[in-house]
Order: sequence, then structure tokens, then C-alpha cells
Amino acid sequence: MSAENKKDVVYFSVNNWFCGRDYPDTPNFRKWLGNDLKQSFSNNDWVKENKLCVNAGNIDMSSNYTITAPKEWVEQNCPELLTDNEYSYDIISSLEGRVTYKKKFSDFVFHPNEDGDVEDKFGWPFLEYCEENIGIHYYEDPNEYCDEDEEDGEDAENE
Repeated sequence: MSAENKKDVVYFSVNNWFCGRDYPDTPNFRKWLGNDLKQSFSNNDWVKENKLCVNAGNIDMSSNYTITAPKEWVEQNCPELLTDNEYSYDIISSLEGRVTYKKKFSDFVFHPNEDGDVEDKFGWPFLEYCEENIGIHYYEDPNEYCDEDEEDGEDAENE
């Protein structure tokens, strides 16, 4: 993709774990990451209809998405991502009580590094925006903890 065409693409990443912290607390993001599976980043038909390139996978018990989208789609569906507007959200914990945090909508947007690669805060790659990549692609994080050796050891001991 040419440098000129990259200006017409937005790279953003969201995770369905905690509203406000891991995805913007807006009606569209609540819908896309909630229980409405018809309009969500996990519905391949919807993703294709919207011409999005999505890497989807799991981090612990949450679903993570890196989304490569036409800038026009972002302007129409989630224009707040293109701003530095701040919002706040609360987390309530048994240790600290209610704590208010501030975040910018633009914190969910990522940009190519000097080599042209784009990764989210977890190191997940974004797909290049092209016809072949439209739809959902399932990503397995090579850095995700997996205790296969221990399981193999248990099986060997029980034999």
C-alpha cells in the first residue's frame, strides 16, 4: 500500500474486557463489543459488509481486536477516535474503592513505526488494508503464556 493510501486508513485496537479502559464507552463500541453478535467485531459477515480487516483472538479471558478500517468508515461510525477528546471512567476495587481515570479516544488509535509496521499495546499486528484481508483473521499471540510442557509432564507421569 502506498504512503498516500495509508493516510486513508485508521488502525485501532479494542478489547472487550472493561468498558472505558479497554474500549471507548460509546453506544457503538458497547454494541460492537457487547452481546449483539449481529453487529460486532466477531461477526465475519458484519465485518465484511463494513469492509474491515480484523485480527481477533483471546488474551486470558477477553477478546482482543486489531482493526484496520477505511478512514471514511471511522469518520462515519466512531469519529471520536480521530480526536484527542478526553473522557473519564471509574473502577471500583475492594482495595482502593472508586478511582476515576482519564483517557483520550485517540489512545485506541495506532500508527506505523519507522519500518511501516503497526502493533497495538499488546504487540498484536494490524493487517494491511487490502481486499484479501477484509474479514476476520484469527490471531494466536506467540507470546501468550501456555503451559504445554507442564501438561505433557503430567501426562507422562500418569502413564
